[in-house]
Amino acid sequence: MERQVIISVGREYGSGGHEIAEMIAKHYGIPLYDKEIFQYLNEEGNIDETIAKEYDEKPMSLFTYATERDAWTMPLQDKIAKLTFDFLKKKAQAESFVIVGRCAEDILRDNPALVSIFVRGDVEIKKQRVIQKYHLEEKEALQKMKSVDKMRRTYHNFYSEGKWGDSRNYDICINSSKFGIEGTVKALIGCIGE
Repeated sequence: MERQVIISVGREYGSGGHEIAEMIAKHYGIPLYDKEIFQYLNEEGNIDETIAKEYDEKPMSLFTYATERDAWTMPLQDKIAKLTFDFLKKKAQAESFVIVGRCAEDILRDNPALVSIFVRGDVEIKKQRVIQKYHLEEKEALQKMKSVDKMRRTYHNFYSEGKWGDSRNYDICINSSKFGIEGTVKALIGCIGE
């Protein structure tokens, strides 16, 4: 791809958003940043990669924020979020890439190369995907979908001006259940262009 393009993919749990992001990155021959962020957090913030993964896209509890905000040190979740946003801003200065979650559509909203996407899905189809992928019972899958989406929403809404999943905050919102994973990728590439 000759022009710079930054593709942010927000997603509901079980919608296939990460798989869609991988396929889009492969199509355009650009990196999908994920694990590289943990290396950056380790190098720039001296945060162990295992700890960074544990707190990645995790909301800071109001109790933690209230008890630690007056301390000399920033709460760990806040430090990880801010370093992650710095990573995105540095990469966005001249590089094309795909990023999943991490408030990218808000953090990079003023970048003309940004195309922001939100992938949702029908509950039944998401549930079946979660059951197959993680070998869970139906009740467990539904609970996991609910808890992960709540965590993502809380994290996103804490650090972003726009609300998670609100179509007004994204260039493209798509229901992967209607098109399937490959059909969704094809539709998104059609919107993004070559």
